[in-house]
Amino acid sequence: MSQVELNPIQLSQEEALEQLTNKVLELVGNPVSTWAVAATIESLGIRDVDAKEDYGYESVFDLAEYVYKEVKNLSQSKLDIEEGIRKFKIGSFSRSAKMFLKHYSAGLIFSMPMISQIIAILIFEYALWAWFNFNEAQATVVAFGTIVAFVVTGGFIQTLGRLVSRYKGEGNMFLASKATAEVMRIAIPAVLLVGAAVFMLNILLPFYPQSMVALAIIYMVLISFLLLSSAVLFATQQRTVILIGILLGTAVVIICMDFLGMGIYLSQWLGILFGTVVMTVYGVVYFRLKIKSLRQEISHHTLPDKEVTYYNSYRYFIYGFCYFLFLFMDRIIAWSAGPPPPAYIIWFNTPYELGMDWALISLVVTIAMLEFSIHSFSKNLIPAQKKAMITKIKLFNRHFRQFYVRQILLLLVVGGISIILTYYGVLSLKIFEDKVPEIRDFFANPMTFQVFWMASIGYLLLTYGLLNSLFFFTLNRPEFVMYSMIGSLLVNFVVGYFCSRTFGLEYATIGLIVGALTFSLSTGIMARKFFKNLDYYYYSAF
Repeated sequence: MSQVELNPIQLSQEEALEQLTNKVLELVGNPVSTWAVAATIESLGIRDVDAKEDYGYESVFDLAEYVYKEVKNLSQSKLDIEEGIRKFKIGSFSRSAKMFLKHYSAGLIFSMPMISQIIAILIFEYALWAWFNFNEAQATVVAFGTIVAFVVTGGFIQTLGRLVSRYKGEGNMFLASKATAEVMRIAIPAVLLVGAAVFMLNILLPFYPQSMVALAIIYMVLISFLLLSSAVLFATQQRTVILIGILLGTAVVIICMDFLGMGIYLSQWLGILFGTVVMTVYGVVYFRLKIKSLRQEISHHTLPDKEVTYYNSYRYFIYGFCYFLFLFMDRIIAWSAGPPPPAYIIWFNTPYELGMDWALISLVVTIAMLEFSIHSFSKNLIPAQKKAMITKIKLFNRHFRQFYVRQILLLLVVGGISIILTYYGVLSLKIFEDKVPEIRDFFANPMTFQVFWMASIGYLLLTYGLLNSLFFFTLNRPEFVMYSMIGSLLVNFVVGYFCSRTFGLEYATIGLIVGALTFSLSTGIMARKFFKNLDYYYYSAF
């Protein structure tokens, strides 16, 4: 029976010996002596004649001596691997927990400007570019300007993040400052050019009254400048200053509205402008002080040729543009699907937007976790590389594959908790709906709930794709992300357009879900290859 099980006749002697060795290892593990191996071989029904004919040894005992040595070698190799894995571990659970609290908290600071705007709306009924009393026409104007601002500046924001963080990481604040100035020389005229193009296009092909377009362009330009200034501070890790700038700008809106009676438009424009000036002035002073304190020889530092900078940055620019367009694509599709009062191309839909904003809270809370993941990845790379001699490359890759799996599990836990807390946290406000009409209106339309749940799922899938993207960006593989985002954007548009026109405008969020799923799957497949060959991607990144 055992001989049939082993099938030595159908194998070469070398293959038969390997099969027998594995069988003995499976049965006895680490054997105590040659006699134990010989007894095991005999229990398999192998006789002296079989040992000679099938395995090339004179007797079972001679065969047992060979198998004993091979099993011992295999057992020792297994122990060496386990010991290597144990020694290769970097850090401890307590260290990881402290790092998580530190960087997750830092990530949450990124969400504080948005949270401050929500609080301002609840208390004062307005913020930098929102107001409870906006009618749908006014909301359309502001939303149009906001979306265009994010999309137009998206590529520049990503490029600034790449260049500034790179030079800052190298300790060269002069080149970080110079790179910022170079990007701004292109970004600011681009924003103004887009504003002028929209204004002229509306004259030739009127899709809104010209007064509405003029208001939207003013919001677009001011919000664009605010985003560009905050992008520089974000790249230099001066995120608290972003919050301060937003809070001071909001304070200007409150003063102009409540004490000076300037009206909502002028008050918000002055508030946005003031916040931008605060962040810009701080950024200029920050760079000058850093350059002076580091005593860098300015004359010896020059940026690469424009062609080189373009080649190194264009994929980041395309990704940034497509990413922000992806975020707003479902809104554009949904708002163009409904029956607007006048025949305008896009018309703000309040229940839909409330659901999206509700889900956005869960996105911001979840995305803060990525701060921990990428810092942990970067912090462990060098210690792991020092331990990974040429013979331990497999351990290096295995360590980070396990790290990657842990980040996915952590993301699912944090994302699931954030969705549940966001839902029930906002839902708890229903106790005030009899006293606060705005809260009653918030929960009045079932579409808001439906959009929240679908958008929350889409945002969670998107966050997984962003997790993969950060790993790729860290080791200078932006092409992995760029192509995935371009394809996902196309899927978002096609699916969202079909569903919104077939089933109802709220189903534009199906496009967000399927697009985010495409992004997460495509980056996930590449991440599997990335971590399987991390040693190659690490050494070829620099």
